[in-house]
Amino acid sequence: MVRGMQTSGRWTASLARRIGLDTNPLRRGTDRVEAWIRIGLVLAFLAGAPLAGWQAARWAESVADRAASTQQATERRVPATLLRTAGSPEYPYRTALSLVWVPARWTAPDGTVHTGQVQAPAGTRAGSTVRVWTDQRGRLTDPPLQHSQVRGWVLMLAIIAPVLLALLLMAVLGLSRQMLERRRMARWEEAWSAVEPHWTRRLR
Repeated sequence: MVRGMQTSGRWTASLARRIGLDTNPLRRGTDRVEAWIRIGLVLAFLAGAPLAGWQAARWAESVADRAASTQQATERRVPATLLRTAGSPEYPYRTALSLVWVPARWTAPDGTVHTGQVQAPAGTRAGSTVRVWTDQRGRLTDPPLQHSQVRGWVLMLAIIAPVLLALLLMAVLGLSRQMLERRRMARWEEAWSAVEPHWTRRLR
């Protein structure tokens, strides 16, 4: 038991020395202040990182859900009739998914007829139909957000938030160290101003 207490005491003393809170008489007050600032920032990160990730995830999920609901309420998937064969010599360029841009015609939810470039699988013949997403006025839009996209966004922000918190706390630590270093230099200059005349007289 005594040996355990001695080991624990040595470990505590070693930890205090490493973080700058030991009883070393050479430690300046600013050194101890800096040590306490580091400890406080570490504790702030440990307590704040999970909270920041959780809050960021909640916010991202809320925003994504509202965006998805708005898209689902205002967008419609309508059939578009191809005016040319997809991948014909007039439109020979293909994507990695074998989709090509081809002119098509579709009817908007409000009944108006529109034409424009849509994507269709290469080789789809003229007169065939593909499904496209449009708004109420018939303008082409992106598909509504899927649940997998929402989950990916939530996960990304849940990871980024603690990283941003860490960067912020590191910036606070850097500013604190600069302020403390200026204070150390000022005290050093004061001390040297008091000692320097004595050294000058000795050299004479």
